[in-house]
Amino acid sequence: MIKILFFSTSCLLTTLSGYAQNNSLKAQLQLLQTPLDYEFPLDSISFSEIKNANFLTKSGDTAVFNANSKNIHLVDVNNDGQKDIIYQDNRHYRTTVVLIKQDGDFVEIWNRSGALIDIKQGKQTTICVLSSAIGCLNETSLLELAINNDNTVAENIIALHTDTKLTKLNTTFEQKIVSGILRTQPIIDDIKKKDPCTGDLKKGNQLRVIESEDATVIKTKDDWCLLVFKEKDQSSIGWMKI
Repeated sequence: MIKILFFSTSCLLTTLSGYAQNNSLKAQLQLLQTPLDYEFPLDSISFSEIKNANFLTKSGDTAVFNANSKNIHLVDVNNDGQKDIIYQDNRHYRTTVVLIKQDGDFVEIWNRSGALIDIKQGKQTTICVLSSAIGCLNETSLLELAINNDNTVAENIIALHTDTKLTKLNTTFEQKIVSGILRTQPIIDDIKKKDPCTGDLKKGNQLRVIESEDATVIKTKDDWCLLVFKEKDQSSIGWMKI
């Protein structure tokens, strides 16, 4: 009886963990489809109290910042009781910068191209930044930035090729061990073409080869599966013939 109870409890915990992972992935996929013209509601209340502070890059430079009440978000990202800054630079390509309050000034701890689209706060703060495909960059990337209380930063990126569409996904996601070629579309295209930006040869719509790896099936179409394949802190989305 004890063994049966232990087995049942283990199964329940595994199932709940799977649900949580699927819900987290579904939230990521929804954010990945954020419209290009979306504007996150920045909150710069009390900007007048900090506008004379120094805004320092990691190298100590202040000239690159043009902070005003319209392009900063004042929020405590490291749970130390002080308001920090998420700076949204829109002068050229959108860039998101995170600055931590230290001794009355604000010091940069993170900087990446992309637009701020979401903030989740709890025991740690998670900032979501969307970098859209443009020019020679043929992938849209959602970056989840987790900031810990000691100001250490962990990144989790999920990338979507411009030729891959997220429509009519399965209601339930499934974990599956897969082997094969991950592609941008559910068709086999292995024609070699020269990349106009890098000059490298690419094989049709191939993204990468996967050998006996765990992936999440988010959509099925005939004998094809749309997969999310995660390797360390980087996830790729693509089709594979099963």
